[in-house]
Amino acid sequence: MDYSVEYRKGGMPLSAFQQKYQDCATYLTYCQQCPNYNTVWSCPPLPFDVADYLEKFQWMYVIGAKINLSPQVIKAADTAEKVKAMGWDIVVAVKLAMEERLRRLEQQLPGSVSFSSGGCNLCRACSRKEGASCRRPEKMRYSLDAFGFNLTAIANDMLGIEIQWCKERLPDYFTLVHGLATTEKISDRMWERWEDAFELAAD
Repeated sequence: MDYSVEYRKGGMPLSAFQQKYQDCATYLTYCQQCPNYNTVWSCPPLPFDVADYLEKFQWMYVIGAKINLSPQVIKAADTAEKVKAMGWDIVVAVKLAMEERLRRLEQQLPGSVSFSSGGCNLCRACSRKEGASCRRPEKMRYSLDAFGFNLTAIANDMLGIEIQWCKERLPDYFTLVHGLATTEKISDRMWERWEDAFELAAD
């Protein structure tokens, strides 16, 4: 098998989460340097005020995936092109599966909304580049980093994962950080049921 996925989760009141991890001025400046800026609907600039969007929620939960790559797949990615292509395929496969699980969880938690990790991958090319509306607004979710959240600190503090990056080779693992904002605290029993239903546990 090319990889295994280890899921982790954490949560706190949204106000505390914002105070600790949100810095719009700094992180949205980074977004402006990204090639996806103003070309993907899930990414900045967002078509609404960030504070207004979040004000109806009380809690923020984070769900992380540590995608552990096998030594074989790391060795097989022996060119820059393979590093990029193989890493992308693995990350997107896990990411899309997580997004689908979170959309199902939204249905069990009225008033909740999930957040993805990085730009949307539902379409081959985003309609925003053409100046058109999102083709799949019922499935598209905004990224946590689009709201100015520090994903590196979140992964470290709440999930116990130090993010690694691709350089000349594939890293030992990739990290995805997704979110779920709710109007009420999720009960321990609800989390346990969700873990059972969606296998949100160490593989």
